[in-house]
Amino acid sequence: MDAKSFVFRFGEYEVYERDLRVGRAGETLALEPKALRVLLYLLHNPGRMVSKDELLNAVWGDAAVTENSLTRAVALLRKVLDDDTREPRFIATVPTAGYRFIAQVAVSPNSSAAHDPVGADLNRLKRDTDSGQIVTTGPNSKSGKRSKRNGLLKWLLPGAALVVGVAIAVWYMRRPFPPPHISEYKQLTFDGLGKMVAGTDGIRLYFNLDQGGFGSGIRQMAVSGGVSEPVPIELPNPILFPGGLSPDGSSMLVYSVTGFKSADPLSIVHLPGNSIRYLTDAVSAAWSPDGTLVVYSTADGDINLIRSDGTETRKLAGVSVMGGSGVHKLSWSPDGRTIRFFKDGRPWEMSRSGSNVHELLHNWRPSYSTAGGQWTADGESFVFWCGHPQGNSVLGDLWVLDERHMWFGKPSPEPVRLTSGPMRWGPHVLSKDGRKIFATGIIDRGELVRFNSKSRTFEPFLGGISAESVDFSRDGKSVAYVSYPEGILWKANADGSKPVQLSEPPMYAVVPRWSPDGSQIVFMSWPFDSLPKLYIVSSAGGSLRSLVPEDKGALDNPNWSPDGQKIAFSRVPDSRLEQRGFHGNTRGIVYILDVATHQVGTLPGSEGFWGPRWSSDGRFLETESDDALSIKVFDFTTQRAWVLQIGTRAEWHAWSRDGRFIYFESIRQGQPGVFRVPVQGGKPEMVVDLKGFRAAGLFGDYFRLDPTDAPLLLRFNGSDDIYALTLEKK
Repeated sequence: MDAKSFVFRFGEYEVYERDLRVGRAGETLALEPKALRVLLYLLHNPGRMVSKDELLNAVWGDAAVTENSLTRAVALLRKVLDDDTREPRFIATVPTAGYRFIAQVAVSPNSSAAHDPVGADLNRLKRDTDSGQIVTTGPNSKSGKRSKRNGLLKWLLPGAALVVGVAIAVWYMRRPFPPPHISEYKQLTFDGLGKMVAGTDGIRLYFNLDQGGFGSGIRQMAVSGGVSEPVPIELPNPILFPGGLSPDGSSMLVYSVTGFKSADPLSIVHLPGNSIRYLTDAVSAAWSPDGTLVVYSTADGDINLIRSDGTETRKLAGVSVMGGSGVHKLSWSPDGRTIRFFKDGRPWEMSRSGSNVHELLHNWRPSYSTAGGQWTADGESFVFWCGHPQGNSVLGDLWVLDERHMWFGKPSPEPVRLTSGPMRWGPHVLSKDGRKIFATGIIDRGELVRFNSKSRTFEPFLGGISAESVDFSRDGKSVAYVSYPEGILWKANADGSKPVQLSEPPMYAVVPRWSPDGSQIVFMSWPFDSLPKLYIVSSAGGSLRSLVPEDKGALDNPNWSPDGQKIAFSRVPDSRLEQRGFHGNTRGIVYILDVATHQVGTLPGSEGFWGPRWSSDGRFLETESDDALSIKVFDFTTQRAWVLQIGTRAEWHAWSRDGRFIYFESIRQGQPGVFRVPVQGGKPEMVVDLKGFRAAGLFGDYFRLDPTDAPLLLRFNGSDDIYALTLEKK
């Protein structure tokens, strides 16, 4: 045996130095030899900052390698160990210096004796008794002493066996179960249309169809897949959320979504006749295990209980929520004792009586956002959705909190990831027996299209590339755009040829704008886990630099003035920050940067407005209100300003070439479409009807005008289908 060989244990992993092997739950994980040797060196030096040079010398020796080899090895380790760069559990980066292994490490020699000290003692005793040197039994003789030791051995052997047996029994009763995992994926639909899985009665699977706009219809199909059929419900924009199907499958909790209300009308629809009875207004709701009660949340954060016949409403708890984000995705445990819900992107739970309200996974991956949980039928596992930052977007996966344990053991406190990219997973429900997870799997991709006003159809633009945030140079010879969903800023010829990359992931560029002379591009970057910032880059490529070094909060939407002497930008209001998980008490405001002096001033009268955009002649600057329901126009010629009341949520504003109209997109409520409003005021006019158009983009949609005032949009062109995932628990 090699006395210098060890077994290292940390988290759910074991590393066997002699065998050069990494294991988890009895499974050997594939890992490149150099990456494994980097891990071993860090494990031999836990808690200590190991410099990059030291690691390179220890692992690669005199080989001519660069620091990139070490960076790649660490990246492979993090992937295999499911470690996170921003919130590491095992390997922390010391910027510019090296790495540190931060987890607690248990070390034992890699030998049978080291693993079984009792067995080692017995082996030594056995060698003594088998030596054949017994001569006499006298108490003072050598043979007598050996005889006495043999007598002790007769007692020691059964005692040692008893100790070992008790130790094994205690270990068995306290041992962790092998982590649950997905053993099979089966695709059930193949049309690629937007869907949200909502419930199953064991025979049929119910889901919502999204073809652009709210409430495109509830459909049903066999749990094995196949052709789906509509469920006709006489409600405006009906939506069945996960958990809305009653336990016996006879009724549904259906919301009538009318827009951006905090709470929507909730009705009970009885199957199969589809009769409707209004129940209450709710943010979220779920059935009790016996189907006699409904727990629901209100717009002000209260969690109430109501009988399914609409009587005996009572309050269970009042939950404080940040920024009016509400209590979402309520679920009830199979034994009826516990209610779980999600608020501010974190899982919480309370007792059925409303007492003991507390966060479920305190401080677990705080930058992650969680939602949509459901227990398996046996109550032993809780499957939930979790989104983690990837660049400037969120990659959603399914996780499980395994709550099984033996008599004296405790459930594992750490959730286990069930799925892992590149597919983004959406809403899910569990089968009646808990062995299947029905979930929506999405691969994001878009198609850049231009609206042809003559044919009234959408046509591919720039070859139909998957890109958003398009902007054209003043001379019309070049175009800037951001690839979707990668978020990389590119510049190319006007026809899309000869592209040049201007930014690197994980940065996600947004709203690039050319300088009037075509030499520079300003843009915004909004990382998922931090506030947005403004940058400027040469159109020929090169390093990025901050546009505004001073700390002025969350900054957005930089726009050059037509003469190139100023750049307008704004502070993002709190109403928009809440959509990305940030909270404060800020209002929008517009700033003006003098390019020559780099002095920044505030535009008088712009409080409560943001997102500035110059008209092509520089006379007007238009901004949108914090709630996106109105537009404020500043006239620098007359020194006047006025507000245009839109009556709908106006997104992605754009000026017409002649400065007479302001175009915007509205897909959130009512009639989705592209509209325009006269700059002096008037009723918005629909230019493009977007009913049935499924949009894509970082923020869910995108709109811009090309140099001829033709609308450009990003149409969803990826895949969006339902899968059946087999959940294995051993």
